[in-house]
Amino acid sequence: MSVSCVYQVFLHNGSDQPRNITFEVFLLILYYLIYFALMWKDVYSKKYHYYCKYTARTVMKNLGISTAAVLIVMLALYILGLLPEYDSEILFIFPFLSAAVFGAVHALEFGWIRYLSRLGYFKRNIVLVGKVDDRYPVDLYFQDLGNSKQYEGTMLFQNGTCLLSNNGSLRSFNNFEELLFKKNIGEIVIFLTKDLEEQTLLKLVRFCRTHSITYTLVPDVEKLSHETPWNKPFPYIPAIEMYQTPRDSLTCISLKRIVDIVFSVLALVCFLPAGIIIALLITLEDRGPVLYISERIGKNGRLIKFFKFRTMVIDAEKKKAELLRYNERKDGPLFKMRNDPRITRVGRILRKYNLDEVPQFLNVLIGNMSIIGPRPHLPEEVKAYKGTDYLRLECMPGIVCLPQVSGRKDTLGFREWVNYDLKYRREWSNQLDLKIMAKAGQVVLSPLFSRNGGGY
Repeated sequence: MSVSCVYQVFLHNGSDQPRNITFEVFLLILYYLIYFALMWKDVYSKKYHYYCKYTARTVMKNLGISTAAVLIVMLALYILGLLPEYDSEILFIFPFLSAAVFGAVHALEFGWIRYLSRLGYFKRNIVLVGKVDDRYPVDLYFQDLGNSKQYEGTMLFQNGTCLLSNNGSLRSFNNFEELLFKKNIGEIVIFLTKDLEEQTLLKLVRFCRTHSITYTLVPDVEKLSHETPWNKPFPYIPAIEMYQTPRDSLTCISLKRIVDIVFSVLALVCFLPAGIIIALLITLEDRGPVLYISERIGKNGRLIKFFKFRTMVIDAEKKKAELLRYNERKDGPLFKMRNDPRITRVGRILRKYNLDEVPQFLNVLIGNMSIIGPRPHLPEEVKAYKGTDYLRLECMPGIVCLPQVSGRKDTLGFREWVNYDLKYRREWSNQLDLKIMAKAGQVVLSPLFSRNGGGY
Protein backbone atom coordinates (compact mmCIF):
# COMPACT_ATOMS: atom_id res chain seq x y z
CA MET A 1 0.00 0.00 0.00
CA SER A 2 1.53 3.33 -1.05
CA VAL A 3 1.86 6.36 1.19
CA SER A 4 -0.85 8.18 -0.75
CA CYS A 5 -3.21 5.22 -0.31
CA VAL A 6 -2.56 5.16 3.43
CA TYR A 7 -3.21 8.89 3.57
CA GLN A 8 -6.49 8.56 1.68
CA VAL A 9 -7.69 5.57 3.67
CA PHE A 10 -6.58 6.69 7.10
CA LEU A 11 -7.32 10.40 7.01
CA HIS A 12 -10.04 10.68 4.38
CA ASN A 13 -11.54 7.20 4.32
CA GLY A 14 -12.09 7.47 0.55
CA SER A 15 -13.99 10.75 0.70
CA ASP A 16 -13.06 14.37 0.21
CA GLN A 17 -13.78 15.23 3.84
CA PRO A 18 -11.09 14.57 6.44
CA ARG A 19 -12.40 12.19 9.05
CA ASN A 20 -11.96 12.29 12.79
CA ILE A 21 -9.01 10.22 13.99
CA THR A 22 -9.69 10.82 17.70
CA PHE A 23 -10.53 7.17 18.23
CA GLU A 24 -7.20 5.96 16.77
CA VAL A 25 -5.31 8.45 18.95
CA PHE A 26 -7.23 7.20 21.98
CA LEU A 27 -6.27 3.61 21.17
CA LEU A 28 -2.62 4.51 20.70
CA ILE A 29 -2.51 6.35 24.03
CA LEU A 30 -4.27 3.47 25.76
CA TYR A 31 -1.86 1.04 24.11
CA TYR A 32 1.22 2.81 25.38
CA LEU A 33 -0.17 3.52 28.85
CA ILE A 34 -0.76 -0.19 29.34
CA TYR A 35 2.69 -0.98 27.97
CA PHE A 36 4.38 1.61 30.22
CA ALA A 37 2.58 0.34 33.31
CA LEU A 38 3.76 -3.20 32.54
CA MET A 39 7.33 -2.05 31.85
CA TRP A 40 7.33 -0.11 35.11
CA LYS A 41 6.36 -3.25 36.97
CA ASP A 42 8.87 -5.46 35.16
CA VAL A 43 11.82 -3.13 34.58
CA TYR A 44 11.73 0.54 35.49
CA SER A 45 11.04 0.07 39.19
CA LYS A 46 13.96 -2.36 39.43
CA LYS A 47 17.68 -2.15 38.84
CA TYR A 48 19.09 -1.11 35.49
CA HIS A 49 20.56 -4.57 35.01
CA TYR A 50 17.10 -6.14 34.76
CA TYR A 51 16.55 -4.21 31.55
CA CYS A 52 19.84 -5.42 30.08
CA LYS A 53 19.20 -9.06 30.92
CA TYR A 54 15.52 -9.47 30.14
CA THR A 55 14.81 -6.91 27.39
CA ALA A 56 13.64 -9.25 24.61
CA ARG A 57 11.30 -11.46 26.58
CA THR A 58 9.91 -8.56 28.62
CA VAL A 59 9.21 -6.47 25.54
CA MET A 60 7.54 -9.33 23.68
CA LYS A 61 5.41 -10.25 26.68
CA ASN A 62 4.27 -6.70 27.32
CA LEU A 63 3.67 -6.08 23.61
CA GLY A 64 1.35 -9.09 23.51
CA ILE A 65 -0.51 -8.06 26.67
CA SER A 66 -0.89 -4.46 25.47
CA THR A 67 -2.19 -5.55 22.07
CA ALA A 68 -4.64 -7.99 23.64
CA ALA A 69 -5.88 -5.35 26.07
CA VAL A 70 -6.54 -2.86 23.26
CA LEU A 71 -8.37 -5.50 21.21
CA ILE A 72 -10.55 -6.32 24.22
CA VAL A 73 -11.40 -2.62 24.61
CA MET A 74 -12.28 -2.40 20.89
CA LEU A 75 -14.44 -5.55 21.20
CA ALA A 76 -16.24 -4.14 24.23
CA LEU A 77 -16.92 -0.86 22.41
CA TYR A 78 -18.16 -2.81 19.39
CA ILE A 79 -20.59 -4.83 21.54
CA LEU A 80 -21.86 -1.62 23.14
CA GLY A 81 -22.28 -0.03 19.72
CA LEU A 82 -19.70 2.66 20.44
CA LEU A 83 -17.09 1.53 17.92
CA PRO A 84 -17.07 3.72 14.79
CA GLU A 85 -17.52 1.97 11.48
CA TYR A 86 -14.21 1.48 9.68
CA ASP A 87 -13.01 -0.15 6.52
CA SER A 88 -11.05 -3.36 6.86
CA GLU A 89 -7.99 -1.41 5.67
CA ILE A 90 -8.11 0.75 8.79
CA LEU A 91 -8.27 -2.31 11.04
CA PHE A 92 -5.30 -3.67 9.12
CA ILE A 93 -3.23 -0.48 9.45
CA PHE A 94 -3.78 0.04 13.18
CA PRO A 95 -1.66 -2.90 14.47
CA PHE A 96 1.26 -1.79 12.27
CA LEU A 97 0.91 1.79 13.41
CA SER A 98 0.85 0.65 17.05
CA ALA A 99 3.94 -1.49 16.51
CA ALA A 100 5.75 1.43 14.88
CA VAL A 101 4.98 3.74 17.79
CA PHE A 102 6.00 1.04 20.26
CA GLY A 103 9.25 0.36 18.39
CA ALA A 104 10.19 4.04 18.25
CA VAL A 105 9.53 4.57 21.96
CA HIS A 106 11.39 1.41 22.88
CA ALA A 107 14.40 2.45 20.78
CA LEU A 108 14.48 5.81 22.55
CA GLU A 109 14.31 4.10 25.96
CA PHE A 110 17.12 1.74 25.08
CA GLY A 111 19.28 4.59 23.75
CA TRP A 112 18.61 6.61 26.91
CA ILE A 113 19.75 3.75 29.14
CA ARG A 114 22.93 3.30 27.12
CA TYR A 115 23.54 7.03 27.42
CA LEU A 116 23.19 6.95 31.22
CA SER A 117 25.46 3.93 31.34
CA ARG A 118 28.19 5.71 29.37
CA LEU A 119 28.03 8.62 31.81
CA GLY A 120 28.81 6.14 34.60
CA TYR A 121 25.56 6.30 36.57
CA PHE A 122 25.33 2.50 36.83
CA LYS A 123 29.02 1.81 37.39
CA ARG A 124 29.58 -0.58 40.30
CA ASN A 125 32.66 -2.30 41.62
CA ILE A 126 31.50 -5.73 42.79
CA VAL A 127 32.96 -8.47 44.95
CA LEU A 128 31.71 -11.98 45.60
CA VAL A 129 31.79 -13.19 49.19
CA GLY A 130 32.30 -16.83 50.18
CA LYS A 131 32.81 -20.01 48.22
CA VAL A 132 31.26 -19.71 44.77
CA ASP A 133 29.68 -22.84 43.34
CA ASP A 134 30.63 -23.55 39.71
CA ARG A 135 26.94 -23.77 38.84
CA TYR A 136 26.30 -20.14 39.75
CA PRO A 137 26.34 -18.12 36.49
CA VAL A 138 28.93 -15.57 37.61
CA ASP A 139 30.03 -14.83 34.05
CA LEU A 140 26.46 -14.09 32.98
CA TYR A 141 25.96 -11.94 36.06
CA PHE A 142 28.69 -9.57 34.89
CA GLN A 143 27.62 -9.48 31.25
CA ASP A 144 25.58 -6.33 30.86
CA LEU A 145 25.44 -3.25 28.68
CA GLY A 146 27.97 -0.47 29.11
CA ASN A 147 30.47 -2.41 31.24
CA SER A 148 28.66 -1.10 34.29
CA LYS A 149 29.73 -3.97 36.54
CA GLN A 150 33.41 -4.24 37.36
CA TYR A 151 34.40 -7.53 39.00
CA GLU A 152 37.04 -6.91 41.66
CA GLY A 153 37.41 -10.47 42.95
CA THR A 154 36.14 -12.90 45.58
CA MET A 155 36.40 -12.04 49.27
CA LEU A 156 37.37 -14.93 51.56
CA PHE A 157 37.83 -15.19 55.31
CA GLN A 158 40.69 -17.30 56.60
CA ASN A 159 42.06 -17.47 60.15
CA GLY A 160 40.72 -14.02 61.00
CA THR A 161 42.19 -12.49 57.83
CA CYS A 162 40.26 -11.04 54.92
CA LEU A 163 41.57 -12.11 51.51
CA LEU A 164 40.74 -10.90 48.02
CA SER A 165 41.18 -13.49 45.28
CA ASN A 166 41.27 -12.34 41.66
CA ASN A 167 42.80 -14.09 38.63
CA GLY A 168 44.83 -16.45 40.80
CA SER A 169 46.34 -13.73 43.01
CA LEU A 170 45.65 -13.24 46.70
CA ARG A 171 45.77 -9.95 48.57
CA SER A 172 45.26 -9.69 52.33
CA PHE A 173 43.48 -6.92 54.23
CA ASN A 174 43.14 -6.26 57.95
CA ASN A 175 39.35 -6.53 57.70
CA PHE A 176 36.60 -6.46 55.11
CA GLU A 177 35.90 -2.77 55.83
CA GLU A 178 39.37 -1.86 54.58
CA LEU A 179 38.87 -3.96 51.45
CA LEU A 180 35.47 -2.48 50.61
CA PHE A 181 36.63 1.09 51.13
CA LYS A 182 39.89 0.89 49.19
CA LYS A 183 38.25 -0.93 46.28
CA ASN A 184 35.24 1.42 46.39
CA ILE A 185 32.84 -1.52 46.34
CA GLY A 186 29.24 -0.62 45.56
CA GLU A 187 27.67 -4.08 45.33
CA ILE A 188 28.26 -7.43 47.04
CA VAL A 189 27.00 -10.92 46.22
CA ILE A 190 27.11 -13.05 49.39
CA PHE A 191 27.07 -16.85 49.13
CA LEU A 192 25.61 -18.43 52.27
CA THR A 193 27.93 -21.40 52.49
CA LYS A 194 29.10 -23.16 55.64
CA ASP A 195 32.47 -21.40 55.33
CA LEU A 196 30.85 -18.06 56.12
CA GLU A 197 30.31 -17.67 59.87
CA GLU A 198 27.02 -16.26 61.10
CA GLN A 199 28.61 -13.39 63.03
CA THR A 200 30.67 -12.39 60.00
CA LEU A 201 27.57 -12.46 57.82
CA LEU A 202 25.54 -10.31 60.22
CA LYS A 203 28.39 -7.83 60.55
CA LEU A 204 28.78 -7.64 56.77
CA VAL A 205 25.05 -7.13 56.13
CA ARG A 206 24.84 -4.48 58.84
CA PHE A 207 27.83 -2.72 57.33
CA CYS A 208 26.22 -2.71 53.87
CA ARG A 209 23.00 -1.21 55.15
CA THR A 210 24.82 1.41 57.23
CA HIS A 211 26.90 2.56 54.26
CA SER A 212 24.19 2.10 51.60
CA ILE A 213 25.92 -0.68 49.65
CA THR A 214 23.76 -3.02 47.55
CA TYR A 215 23.96 -6.69 48.47
CA THR A 216 22.38 -9.97 47.38
CA LEU A 217 22.16 -13.13 49.49
CA VAL A 218 22.45 -16.40 47.57
CA PRO A 219 21.47 -19.72 49.23
CA ASP A 220 23.92 -22.59 49.70
CA VAL A 221 23.89 -24.02 46.19
CA GLU A 222 25.74 -27.18 47.27
CA LYS A 223 22.50 -28.38 48.83
CA LEU A 224 20.66 -28.08 45.54
CA SER A 225 20.40 -31.02 43.18
CA HIS A 226 23.23 -31.20 40.66
CA GLU A 227 20.93 -32.66 38.04
CA THR A 228 17.78 -31.29 36.45
CA PRO A 229 15.21 -32.89 34.12
CA TRP A 230 17.30 -31.48 31.26
CA ASN A 231 20.38 -33.33 32.54
CA LYS A 232 22.28 -30.06 32.92
CA PRO A 233 23.71 -28.19 35.92
CA PHE A 234 21.13 -26.29 37.93
CA PRO A 235 20.35 -23.33 35.62
CA TYR A 236 18.98 -20.85 38.11
CA ILE A 237 19.72 -20.06 41.75
CA PRO A 238 17.27 -17.63 43.37
CA ALA A 239 18.44 -14.80 45.60
CA ILE A 240 16.73 -14.88 48.98
CA GLU A 241 17.26 -11.24 49.87
CA MET A 242 18.36 -8.12 48.09
CA TYR A 243 19.06 -4.70 49.53
CA GLN A 244 19.31 -1.95 46.95
CA THR A 245 19.37 1.83 47.10
CA PRO A 246 17.70 4.54 44.97
CA ARG A 247 21.07 4.85 43.18
CA ASP A 248 20.21 1.55 41.48
CA SER A 249 16.82 2.76 40.26
CA LEU A 250 16.57 3.52 36.55
CA THR A 251 13.61 5.83 37.16
CA CYS A 252 15.30 7.88 39.91
CA ILE A 253 18.51 8.25 37.92
CA SER A 254 16.57 9.20 34.77
CA LEU A 255 14.67 11.92 36.63
CA LYS A 256 17.91 13.30 38.04
CA ARG A 257 19.55 13.44 34.61
CA ILE A 258 16.49 15.03 32.95
CA VAL A 259 16.42 17.77 35.61
CA ASP A 260 20.16 18.33 35.06
CA ILE A 261 19.75 18.73 31.31
CA VAL A 262 16.74 21.06 31.51
CA PHE A 263 18.16 23.32 34.23
CA SER A 264 21.66 23.50 32.73
CA VAL A 265 20.30 24.50 29.30
CA LEU A 266 18.05 27.16 30.86
CA ALA A 267 20.89 28.47 33.05
CA LEU A 268 23.39 28.72 30.19
CA VAL A 269 20.91 30.40 27.83
CA CYS A 270 19.65 32.89 30.42
CA PHE A 271 23.14 33.70 31.65
CA LEU A 272 24.70 34.13 28.19
CA PRO A 273 24.48 37.98 28.05
CA ALA A 274 25.94 38.35 31.55
CA GLY A 275 28.56 35.71 30.76
CA ILE A 276 29.81 37.73 27.79
CA ILE A 277 30.18 40.83 30.00
CA ILE A 278 32.01 38.84 32.69
CA ALA A 279 34.36 37.37 30.09
CA LEU A 280 35.21 40.89 28.85
CA LEU A 281 35.86 42.16 32.39
CA ILE A 282 38.17 39.23 33.20
CA THR A 283 40.10 39.75 29.97
CA LEU A 284 40.43 43.52 30.46
CA GLU A 285 41.77 43.17 34.00
CA ASP A 286 44.91 41.15 33.25
CA ARG A 287 44.58 39.82 29.67
CA GLY A 288 44.48 36.27 31.02
CA PRO A 289 42.18 33.36 30.11
CA VAL A 290 38.49 33.71 30.92
CA LEU A 291 37.98 30.17 32.21
CA TYR A 292 39.88 28.34 34.89
CA ILE A 293 40.05 24.70 33.82
CA SER A 294 41.42 22.15 36.27
CA GLU A 295 41.47 18.38 36.56
CA ARG A 296 39.19 16.96 39.23
CA ILE A 297 38.23 13.47 40.29
CA GLY A 298 34.73 12.63 39.14
CA LYS A 299 32.44 9.63 39.46
CA ASN A 300 34.20 6.32 40.09
CA GLY A 301 37.59 8.07 40.21
CA ARG A 302 37.44 9.28 36.59
CA LEU A 303 39.40 12.44 35.74
CA ILE A 304 37.20 15.29 34.48
CA LYS A 305 37.79 18.82 33.20
CA PHE A 306 36.31 21.26 35.70
CA PHE A 307 35.17 24.72 34.47
CA LYS A 308 34.94 27.99 36.41
CA PHE A 309 35.32 31.65 35.59
CA ARG A 310 38.87 32.56 36.52
CA THR A 311 38.87 34.58 39.77
CA MET A 312 42.60 34.48 40.58
CA VAL A 313 45.78 35.81 39.05
CA ILE A 314 47.31 33.87 36.17
CA ASP A 315 50.07 32.23 38.28
CA ALA A 316 47.83 31.43 41.25
CA GLU A 317 48.94 27.77 41.50
CA LYS A 318 52.61 28.76 41.77
CA LYS A 319 51.86 31.27 44.53
CA LYS A 320 49.81 28.72 46.50
CA ALA A 321 52.95 27.07 47.89
CA GLU A 322 54.00 30.40 49.42
CA LEU A 323 50.64 30.75 51.17
CA LEU A 324 50.22 27.25 52.60
CA ARG A 325 51.25 28.42 56.08
CA TYR A 326 48.17 30.65 56.12
CA ASN A 327 45.78 27.76 55.39
CA GLU A 328 42.81 28.00 57.76
CA ARG A 329 41.80 24.37 57.18
CA LYS A 330 44.28 22.30 59.17
CA ASP A 331 42.42 18.97 59.24
CA GLY A 332 42.70 18.04 55.57
CA PRO A 333 44.02 18.83 52.10
CA LEU A 334 41.58 21.65 51.28
CA PHE A 335 43.06 25.17 51.14
CA LYS A 336 41.15 28.09 52.66
CA MET A 337 42.47 31.60 53.33
CA ARG A 338 40.63 34.78 54.14
CA ASN A 339 41.57 37.73 51.95
CA ASP A 340 43.54 35.52 49.60
CA PRO A 341 45.88 37.95 47.76
CA ARG A 342 45.64 35.88 44.58
CA ILE A 343 41.99 36.81 44.01
CA THR A 344 41.46 39.54 41.40
CA ARG A 345 39.10 42.50 41.76
CA VAL A 346 36.63 41.00 39.31
CA GLY A 347 37.11 37.63 40.99
CA ARG A 348 36.00 38.94 44.39
CA ILE A 349 32.71 40.12 42.92
CA LEU A 350 32.19 36.86 41.07
CA ARG A 351 32.87 34.82 44.21
CA LYS A 352 30.64 36.98 46.38
CA TYR A 353 27.63 36.19 44.21
CA ASN A 354 28.69 32.67 43.12
CA LEU A 355 28.91 33.80 39.50
CA ASP A 356 32.24 32.03 39.06
CA GLU A 357 30.40 28.71 39.31
CA VAL A 358 28.11 29.25 36.32
CA PRO A 359 30.44 27.59 33.72
CA GLN A 360 30.00 24.35 35.65
CA PHE A 361 26.61 24.04 33.99
CA LEU A 362 28.70 23.08 30.95
CA ASN A 363 30.00 20.14 33.01
CA VAL A 364 26.40 19.27 33.88
CA LEU A 365 25.30 19.42 30.26
CA ILE A 366 28.27 17.28 29.16
CA GLY A 367 27.32 14.74 31.82
CA ASN A 368 30.40 14.48 34.04
CA MET A 369 28.72 16.52 36.79
CA SER A 370 25.24 17.01 38.19
CA ILE A 371 23.59 20.10 39.63
CA ILE A 372 23.34 18.39 43.01
CA GLY A 373 26.21 16.22 44.23
CA PRO A 374 29.48 16.28 46.22
CA ARG A 375 31.96 18.87 44.98
CA PRO A 376 34.70 17.17 42.90
CA HIS A 377 38.08 17.18 44.65
CA LEU A 378 41.54 17.66 43.22
CA PRO A 379 43.69 14.52 42.71
CA GLU A 380 45.98 15.48 45.61
CA GLU A 381 42.94 15.89 47.84
CA VAL A 382 41.63 12.43 46.91
CA LYS A 383 45.03 10.95 47.80
CA ALA A 384 44.37 12.09 51.37
CA TYR A 385 41.15 10.06 51.60
CA LYS A 386 40.81 7.50 54.36
CA GLY A 387 38.30 4.74 55.01
CA THR A 388 34.76 5.75 54.12
CA ASP A 389 35.93 8.83 52.19
CA TYR A 390 36.27 6.73 49.04
CA LEU A 391 32.51 6.07 49.04
CA ARG A 392 31.80 9.66 47.97
CA LEU A 393 33.41 8.84 44.60
CA GLU A 394 30.40 6.64 43.83
CA CYS A 395 28.28 9.80 43.52
CA MET A 396 28.14 11.95 40.42
CA PRO A 397 29.93 15.17 41.51
CA GLY A 398 27.86 18.32 41.58
CA ILE A 399 27.80 22.10 41.76
CA VAL A 400 26.20 22.19 45.19
CA CYS A 401 25.54 19.66 47.96
CA LEU A 402 24.78 19.47 51.66
CA PRO A 403 27.96 21.27 52.87
CA GLN A 404 27.13 24.33 50.77
CA VAL A 405 23.61 24.68 52.19
CA SER A 406 24.48 23.74 55.78
CA GLY A 407 24.72 27.40 56.82
CA ARG A 408 28.37 27.07 57.85
CA LYS A 409 30.25 26.02 54.74
CA ASP A 410 33.02 28.58 55.40
CA THR A 411 33.77 27.08 58.83
CA LEU A 412 33.48 23.39 57.96
CA GLY A 413 36.59 21.27 58.41
CA PHE A 414 37.57 18.70 55.84
CA ARG A 415 36.20 15.82 57.93
CA GLU A 416 32.85 17.53 58.47
CA TRP A 417 32.70 18.37 54.76
CA VAL A 418 33.24 14.74 53.73
CA ASN A 419 30.75 13.49 56.34
CA TYR A 420 28.07 15.73 54.82
CA ASP A 421 28.86 14.26 51.39
CA LEU A 422 28.66 10.71 52.75
CA LYS A 423 25.31 11.54 54.34
CA TYR A 424 24.09 12.72 50.94
CA ARG A 425 25.27 9.44 49.40
CA ARG A 426 23.42 7.36 52.02
CA GLU A 427 20.19 9.34 51.90
CA TRP A 428 20.10 10.32 48.23
CA SER A 429 16.71 10.64 46.56
CA ASN A 430 15.12 12.93 44.00
CA GLN A 431 13.27 14.64 46.84
CA LEU A 432 16.55 15.38 48.65
CA ASP A 433 17.98 16.88 45.45
CA LEU A 434 14.99 19.20 45.16
CA LYS A 435 15.37 20.30 48.80
CA ILE A 436 19.05 21.10 48.31
CA MET A 437 18.28 22.93 45.07
CA ALA A 438 15.64 25.04 46.83
CA LYS A 439 18.02 25.90 49.68
CA ALA A 440 20.80 26.74 47.22
CA GLY A 441 18.42 29.06 45.38
CA GLN A 442 17.60 30.86 48.61
CA VAL A 443 21.28 31.31 49.40
CA VAL A 444 22.15 32.67 45.96
CA LEU A 445 19.14 34.98 45.65
CA SER A 446 19.02 36.25 49.21
CA PRO A 447 19.93 39.96 49.39
CA LEU A 448 21.62 39.25 52.71
CA PHE A 449 23.96 36.70 51.14
CA SER A 450 27.63 37.59 51.28
CA ARG A 451 30.90 35.72 51.41
CA ASN A 452 34.57 36.50 51.87
CA GLY A 453 36.45 34.38 49.38
CA GLY A 454 35.98 30.72 48.58
CA GLY A 455 33.22 29.26 46.52
CA TYR A 456 31.04 26.25 46.31
